[in-house]
Amino acid sequence: MTASGAVSGSAPVDSLPVDFEFTDAEREELAATLAAVSVSPYRLYEAFMFQVATLIDRVPPRFSEFVATLADRDRRRQPWILARNAPIDRDVPVFDHDEPVRSKYETKTTFIAEAFLALFGIMRGTPAIGYINVNDGDVFQDIYPKRALAASQSQKALNEIYFHKDLANHFVRPDHVYMLGMRNDPINEVYTTLVRNIDILEALDEPEKKLLRRSDFYTPFDDLTVSSRNCKLGDACTHPILSGDTDIRFFEKRTMGLTPAAERVVTRLCEILHRVKFRQFIAPGDFVCVCNNYAVHAKEVVAVHDEESLRTRWIIKTVNVDDLEPHQQYMIAGTHHLVNG
Repeated sequence: MTASGAVSGSAPVDSLPVDFEFTDAEREELAATLAAVSVSPYRLYEAFMFQVATLIDRVPPRFSEFVATLADRDRRRQPWILARNAPIDRDVPVFDHDEPVRSKYETKTTFIAEAFLALFGIMRGTPAIGYINVNDGDVFQDIYPKRALAASQSQKALNEIYFHKDLANHFVRPDHVYMLGMRNDPINEVYTTLVRNIDILEALDEPEKKLLRRSDFYTPFDDLTVSSRNCKLGDACTHPILSGDTDIRFFEKRTMGLTPAAERVVTRLCEILHRVKFRQFIAPGDFVCVCNNYAVHAKEVVAVHDEESLRTRWIIKTVNVDDLEPHQQYMIAGTHHLVNG
């Protein structure tokens, strides 16, 4: 993958390179191993993680070797990973459209997908975190439509979710987003769309970058975060869009410029995003990891041919950090993973 490959108005589908693919035998072997986890991560998270950690030595050697190579990866140039044919739960029922999370608690009795996400986080040294305002603190979240939030810009949306960095203006921003495909009908043209930050920056001139470094922008807290009654966050702070060498804090159609010049550069940024994007269809068993500080991503709905099927599209995700220590001040007392916000 090169920067020149990214610049395409047509954004070809399935344009991410495959970094790893489980053989069917490896997938079934690992699924059987993970099926031994006997407690729910939604009820007994610490016990669940303890059980997963005991399985490290039973991972297929080829996958262990692959994960070990990721420490040397240049995240700026390779800010995402695509693995295929990963183990997931089979025959999971469709969830209730009004209360999909509650329905999941009631009907999902195996936790192979969650155990795989947890296992990868442990192997890579990137612990997952939860937010008390998102699914009451569940670490394992769902990109799954909910009727009441169908028109929102959240993981519960039915249609598009515009380009964004996850939790773009939250006080605890994850370093990684891990997504595992569970159900996605190819009859609908619905894609996870990604852009490398370095491709955006290459298209900007120096005055535009200077404007983006000013604290002349405002992004409200995420829809899902403010819809919870658990913790009231008040108003988000103003912020720069560009920080450090390549970090872009942005949510398309939500981040606004507070001056005319700032608003113009937001428009310019949006134009670039749609010019340098990659599209990927996440099929069941596809595992996509996005470095949240080096890329932005979106859910792009190109065409819907079966809306009922769209309502059951499902990706399980976690958000993960490289180091828990900088975030401890924001954790709920007595936990090492649960953010009070």
